[in-house]
Amino acid sequence: MSPIQADIDICRNEYLRQRKLEEIVSKRQPERPRTSKLQVALLYSLVPLLLCGVSLFPFLLPSDATVKLIVFVALLLFTFETYVRFCLLQTVRCYQHYAKEETRRRCMCVPSCSEYAIICLKKIFPLTLALIKIRIRLYKTCKGGEYKLDFPFKKMNAEYEKKYLD
Repeated sequence: MSPIQADIDICRNEYLRQRKLEEIVSKRQPERPRTSKLQVALLYSLVPLLLCGVSLFPFLLPSDATVKLIVFVALLLFTFETYVRFCLLQTVRCYQHYAKEETRRRCMCVPSCSEYAIICLKKIFPLTLALIKIRIRLYKTCKGGEYKLDFPFKKMNAEYEKKYLD
């Protein structure tokens, strides 16, 4: 096979891949989870009060001050990360529920940016790494006029390509 023919085959394969991705994106039905703005507002306002109560628990333990401090810091970090992660998940779901159809369809990636954020928030630890991946997706990857296949993990990309693009 000549180098020119190899280049033509590469271009043809990329074109076919783009057409398949375009078809998938255009036929996708955006999910509308059941949530309300009131639930999210209550989550952001009431749960910090509960966290204050949880953070007082280590001081009820019958032990010395260093153990109490270590348990307090570990519990505070765990509850803070869990709370922020849960709040962000609910915020994304609220966006999915209330955002206009044309806004939601603007994403040219598989999965959509909101689905990507949910996957990251559910599966990537620590939370800061998940937030960095979401930011890169929103401000760098999801730009331009090209359809893209972009999951948080390469394994998920390969599985999706095998199932839908081959």
